[in-house]
Amino acid sequence: MRHRPTPAVAVLALVALTASGCSPVADAASSGAGSATSTLRLAETAEYDTLNPLERPLGITSKLYDGLVAVGEDGVLEPGLATAMPEPDASLTSWTVTLRDGVTFSDGSAFDAQDVVAAYDAVRDPRVGSWTAADYEVIEQVTALDATTVRFDLAHPYAGLPARLTLGIPASEALGGSVVDSPLASEPVGTGPYVLAEWRKGESLTLQAREDWWGGAPQVRTIHVAFVPDENARAQRVRAGEVDGAQLSPRTAGELDGVDGLELVTNPSADFRAISLPETLPFFADPAVRVALNLAVDRQAMVDGVLAGHGQAVATPFTPAQGDAYEPSAAFEHDPGAAAALLDEAGWQVGADGVRRKDGVPFAFTVMYFAEDTLRRDVAQAFASDLGELGIDVSLEGVDRPQAVTRMDEAAFVLGGGDLPYDPDTQVYRQLHSDFAVFDEEDAYSNPSGYADAEVDRLLEEARQEVDADARSALYRELQQHLVQNPPLVALFALEHTYVARGLDAWSGVEHVVEPHEHGVAWGPWFNVQEWTRR
Repeated sequence: MRHRPTPAVAVLALVALTASGCSPVADAASSGAGSATSTLRLAETAEYDTLNPLERPLGITSKLYDGLVAVGEDGVLEPGLATAMPEPDASLTSWTVTLRDGVTFSDGSAFDAQDVVAAYDAVRDPRVGSWTAADYEVIEQVTALDATTVRFDLAHPYAGLPARLTLGIPASEALGGSVVDSPLASEPVGTGPYVLAEWRKGESLTLQAREDWWGGAPQVRTIHVAFVPDENARAQRVRAGEVDGAQLSPRTAGELDGVDGLELVTNPSADFRAISLPETLPFFADPAVRVALNLAVDRQAMVDGVLAGHGQAVATPFTPAQGDAYEPSAAFEHDPGAAAALLDEAGWQVGADGVRRKDGVPFAFTVMYFAEDTLRRDVAQAFASDLGELGIDVSLEGVDRPQAVTRMDEAAFVLGGGDLPYDPDTQVYRQLHSDFAVFDEEDAYSNPSGYADAEVDRLLEEARQEVDADARSALYRELQQHLVQNPPLVALFALEHTYVARGLDAWSGVEHVVEPHEHGVAWGPWFNVQEWTRR
């Protein structure tokens, strides 16, 4: 059994599943290697809350919608509904996009420039209520120059615009009002390779391939996704052959590698884990304390243990996926002695009970993690253990997602980040800029520490407006050096996303990709399933 480390990605073999409920292995024998149709059965980590692309960019919606720009092999941006990458003027304030002709939506209506204008007007409209609206404030106007040409006029130069143009484009007639009551939440109308065939809330979702997709009819005809939040249950179902693959934590996936025909598949990502440090808690308001906590944690031990080696230690929200903009020297050594000295100097002294106190206040706080997420649980435990050795009392609490959102400003949290890592700006701006420092339950994951630093704001603003690519990367590297002096959180590592799949190498065309924070069956080896061809 082969083990393919990053970046090589294996191909998942798909087989036709009949209505009789035959297992994948049995059905493969009956269908024959030359079968023209296939059904893919996968186990997803959590149910989708919406299929509206204005609310859920990328991920599963990329099977239903296309953006002007697409994420391609190795995470390189490439044309989607555009015929070529967006063309900027010399000042980066006006970008022109030429659209593909002859594209249709799943309801049969024609795609044209007016649909693009409607989508980008809607995502910026506060009445629509998309949580991504702040990402598009740079756009002042979107104009249809003709049926196949669109111009984006910006408020200031912005080199990161192509990454923002990955937004899925729905039929303008189907947009509806706000994202709360839009029919797109459960009735998607896109130009993508698949349509929604059935959604059994709380149980599963089924997609069916389009014969008239502009990229060609997919050979994988049906994608059936079961919602299985519990990791042990996902592992059991994939091992039993009930599903063809699933995303699993590194340790669980590694344990199944080579078992019952399963193979571990990995993809690099810009998905980082960190511990937020909400500055509403008095000890986190002190930069020296935040530096001390960063020195206290053993990142490499977490990578080796929690991730079974599938990741890389990082000290800021930047990851190696940001290329030349990443500064590897901006790092924290594991130095508990230096951490203890900083805490002593800041007035947090170890008491008779072994817990640090200052002015009678114990250094004690809670770290939340998603209860169903075993990896975040393990991260929280390792973090608490490291800080416990310094006399800091960290209690752990498994919570559901609504609880996490409502308490993000008062409790630390095992954070995941990197929603759109294909440009440095889209990787870090919302995490670091003071515009997002005021807590908002509707956008709780942006700057969850409530961090504000004028120099960080300056560097972020200058970098997003810098025309010269080399100078822009240099600004981001300077920013990282500043972040280790005044850290907003305890960044820990960037993950390799790990999956298990059965029956590899039956398909051609599978590509590896740099993944965002979102992972699951819309990514992994199934990232470009619509382009696969049977061997």
